[in-house]
Amino acid sequence: MKHYETSRLVTGQDMNHHDTLFAGRMAEWFAEASFLGASNLYGKYGETDHLVAIEIHSLKYLGPAFNGDMIRFVSTGIKAGKTSLTVYTKALRNNTDIKVAEGFVTFVCIDASKQKIPHHIVLDEPTTEEEREILERFNKIGK
Repeated sequence: MKHYETSRLVTGQDMNHHDTLFAGRMAEWFAEASFLGASNLYGKYGETDHLVAIEIHSLKYLGPAFNGDMIRFVSTGIKAGKTSLTVYTKALRNNTDIKVAEGFVTFVCIDASKQKIPHHIVLDEPTTEEEREILERFNKIGK
């Protein structure tokens, strides 16, 4: 399965009253990273047809991030319908495999008139145990 990565630096303005990353900021970054991953899979951005998010599924916060941490977002396309595309995104701390958040976002492809259109994306089958587990988890919560 194809992956897309992007990163963000946690700064003082991103902190909450516990001196950890504010959940709202993580949600914002998570949605943006998921969109970038989906757009990378779709291969289009800034054109008349593009992707829009329709649902964030099961965003879970798994641990804190602190001022100065680098958060690496890894997005993987896990399910493609006729017009929809779901990505799994995990947020990792400081070039480690320590997950601070994870979840799924579903997008639909729309045309210039904001109508759903087929995207013609075909995803590879899961090849690792982690990918199979992620798809299975989504199938339990997805529609």
